[in-house]
Amino acid sequence: MSQQHPVVAAPEPDPQPISVGRYLLHRPIARGGMATIHLARLIGSEGFSRLVVAKRLFPELAADTEFVAMFLDEARVASRIHHRNVVPVLDVVTAGSEVILVQEYVHGAPLHWLLRSARRNRTRVPLDIAVSIACQVLAGLHAAHGTLDELGTPLDIVHRDVSPQNVMIAVDGTARLLDFGIAKATRAAHVTRDGQFKGKLAYAAPEQLRGRATRQSDLYSLSVLLWELIVGHHMHQSLQTEVELIAAVMSGKLPTVLEALAGEREAIAPEQWRAMKTLEPILKIGLALEVGDRWGSAADMEQALIDTMRPASLGDVAEWLRSLGKEFIDNHDRVVAAEELSWRRIGTTVRCRIAQMATEAQTAAAPADAAPATAPAESSAPAPAPDLPRSPRRATSRIAIACGFAATLAVGIALVVRSSSARSAAASPPSPPAEAVTLRIEPAAPAEPAAPAEPAARAEPAAAAAGTAMPTVAAPLAKGAVPDPAPPATPPATAAAPATILRTPPAHPPRPPSGQGTPPRKPPPPPPPPPGGSTTVQHPPVIPAAAAKPDCSTPYYYDGTKKRFKPDCLESDDGKER
Repeated sequence: MSQQHPVVAAPEPDPQPISVGRYLLHRPIARGGMATIHLARLIGSEGFSRLVVAKRLFPELAADTEFVAMFLDEARVASRIHHRNVVPVLDVVTAGSEVILVQEYVHGAPLHWLLRSARRNRTRVPLDIAVSIACQVLAGLHAAHGTLDELGTPLDIVHRDVSPQNVMIAVDGTARLLDFGIAKATRAAHVTRDGQFKGKLAYAAPEQLRGRATRQSDLYSLSVLLWELIVGHHMHQSLQTEVELIAAVMSGKLPTVLEALAGEREAIAPEQWRAMKTLEPILKIGLALEVGDRWGSAADMEQALIDTMRPASLGDVAEWLRSLGKEFIDNHDRVVAAEELSWRRIGTTVRCRIAQMATEAQTAAAPADAAPATAPAESSAPAPAPDLPRSPRRATSRIAIACGFAATLAVGIALVVRSSSARSAAASPPSPPAEAVTLRIEPAAPAEPAAPAEPAARAEPAAAAAGTAMPTVAAPLAKGAVPDPAPPATPPATAAAPATILRTPPAHPPRPPSGQGTPPRKPPPPPPPPPGGSTTVQHPPVIPAAAAKPDCSTPYYYDGTKKRFKPDCLESDDGKER
């Protein structure tokens, strides 16, 4: 790239911004060899924004795969370099036919503009300022040359375009190297073909013209740049054609600093002349024709300059920038202010539009992602509508309706339960007394034993198999149960006891009337059979039938024509025989 921030005239009124991804590109502020440079703004969530610089590839070159690959190499290479004297690459965006590279915004002026301003003002760059700028660029080059990948393998990065156009002087006095767009990395996707030249001829080393750039090629270019800072004009300004320039570079016949300033010796202070003499050998080694005769590394050359002359501080460089580049910085400040006013005016609309575009992109991709793999190829059914995000007001109303419905339903259920309980308590009559097992037993002859219990014994296993405990003839009477009176009949002496009438109690024990005590309790169910082995039925103890109180309302009965008293009724209530 030729430059990052040239002099800009009065800003045009309300230029139409260009939206590429999450970046908003404003008016172009420079034009390079293959891209235009825009002042841009990174737009994030929650109102976040940041001022950046975007390099937008020319439309005619965006279709060229070679140019696109070289453009993307700048991001891949420069993004690995982390140094205060290198402008970092923040992002690369490819959207449709647009290809942009995003760099950090540097508030300052390009070095080539400052040199032109110095020549226009007929001033010379102070030597300590020139040495300070050269040392800072060398520090950035040393960081780039020593960059490693994630596995610790050297990337062998060579900038190959060290020139005043690619050096920015920030307002804090920092010199920063930018534009690694034509740098070479051994593991980059795009590899320059052997013998193909990239860079500016005036700053190119002889081996670079042959297409074999090395780290020392960057030191050669930096030496040419320092030569121009000291002398005040281009090294090859007397040459008329590129052929002459290439011949001079390939032959190694370059003018020295003292030779170039010989005509101005009378105007140069003696101490400055002596300082130039001490810097001459350092430049001679950096401009050597053979690669092996140059400095071994950028750090070696930087140390040699520091040992020869003390570089100016960053504050001194910043003061020099303000005095020489005031016009450029003032014009650029007006551009930034105009961009800020434009952003404040359209910022909210742009953020909403970018968010809408992102939602539309996700919506467009959703049906394709959600389509089943087994869907028929000729299905004519329309695709389901995408689930678009609801607005906050709509979502709030839905939540309020749901909460109201749930509250109404809960109140209704509570009322129904309460009214049902009240109706049940009011309408239900008192339960009758417990209907205990009622037994009708005919008394047998005195000499005969109690009636056999074979029917009950046969009924119990069946009841146990059915899981229901059935009372037998010998079951105990419930408390308060009264046996039915037996009619006076004369059973045969040898006849078996009559059949027993069994009635099961109701499912729920009745409630006693108020003030009449507790209801009768049901007999406990038989215990469950023990696990494993044979099942043994445990019968309740047999209560003799005589335990029941006889009906003595008529204490006698007639046996034919003879009156007989009932044996159980011969004793009176006081225990005496009647």
